[in-house]
Amino acid sequence: MPTDHLQRFIRNRPVRVALAIVLIAVSAWAFLPYITYRIAPSAFVNTELLRVAAPIAGRLTPDLPHKGDFVAQPLTVSLVDSVSRDRRHLGDLERQFAVAKEQATLARKQVEEIAAADDVLATRMNAYRDGMIKRLGHEVAEADAEKTGCLAESRQRQDVGSRMEQLVRSGTASPIRSAEAQAVQEATSTRCEMADARWRRLQGELTSAQDGVFLRDGANDVPYSQQQRDRLLLRRQELETLVLEGSARASQLATEITEERDLLERLGHADLALPEAHVVWSVSASPGSTVTEGQPVLDLADCAHRFVAVEMPEREFEQIRAGEAAYVRLIGSDDWKQGEIRQVRGSAARADDRLLAALVPGPNAGSITVEIGLPPDGASADRNNFCNIGRLAEVRFQRARFGFLDSLGKMFGWNSGRDREASAKPVASR
Repeated sequence: MPTDHLQRFIRNRPVRVALAIVLIAVSAWAFLPYITYRIAPSAFVNTELLRVAAPIAGRLTPDLPHKGDFVAQPLTVSLVDSVSRDRRHLGDLERQFAVAKEQATLARKQVEEIAAADDVLATRMNAYRDGMIKRLGHEVAEADAEKTGCLAESRQRQDVGSRMEQLVRSGTASPIRSAEAQAVQEATSTRCEMADARWRRLQGELTSAQDGVFLRDGANDVPYSQQQRDRLLLRRQELETLVLEGSARASQLATEITEERDLLERLGHADLALPEAHVVWSVSASPGSTVTEGQPVLDLADCAHRFVAVEMPEREFEQIRAGEAAYVRLIGSDDWKQGEIRQVRGSAARADDRLLAALVPGPNAGSITVEIGLPPDGASADRNNFCNIGRLAEVRFQRARFGFLDSLGKMFGWNSGRDREASAKPVASR
């Protein structure tokens, strides 16, 4: 009967010995990891958050990323549109520009009016100069004629005086008549010298008038028209300076107005540069809602720098060092990944004040907190798992190997697969 065959098979000594050996081998294989590794079963994946706040007050755009969106490449999106822009500074610049431009225009118009008045004064000055030159020319001619007549009369008086002296010597005329003739001759000579001096004076005035300097009509060297032209010249120089200053100021204000308008255009909306390898962890405001400056809008989780934090007994503090390797397996997965220990903190250390995606409980008394960095993997781009953040994991820290355990492992092949995986992980991470 089949039952008898089964009983005989079970009662067979070799079979029972083989079954006992199998049970012992399975038990050893299940217990071996606790000997070769320090195991921490209560770990979870965590990462730091990048909080994005509204840079300006306004309304959120419809381009706001949604929760769970993964950013594979750097991306720039429109974040906030300003509702009301502060245009006070722009209005003040435009007012100053209008005033500077109006002042420059008014000064330029005054320069043109001064140029027209200068032309009129120049015409009057030329007419006055020509008239004075003609007048002095006639006066010089009169003085020259008077001088010529005086010299002729002086020669006649000298002839008369010579004859009177001869008559006095001959006794025909009295000495009184000779003295009268001598006095008349001296008066005529004096009048001729005055005529010559007047001619020379008029000749000098004519030469000065031809050079533009008038020696008559008071102590001024030039007439009223020329004096007005000099005043207008100084005023024109002042106005030309005002024109240059107003034009330069208007040009500067025009540049500032252009820059201010560009600034208002840039401030009218704010763009957000999304870094790569990040996932949108949470969105605290809806698209189209109004936000204030500095209000948090969304949080981005860094998928490229994930880590797991585990608690270990305080006695393991000296055996676990930063920079050493650790092996992490997500619960529900069969893949072991090699990570690197970042830091080890004691139980009395301050609580971690970083902005993290998952809640980190404070360390218990007598325990330490170990942080292990995870290598980036392609699964982080899956928008459905949020880069596995918050997922439970099992962590194993390598112990010092014993010789007889290595021999047993090689004999039964317990650690061969795990050793191959551990040796391949660094290559994959590189």
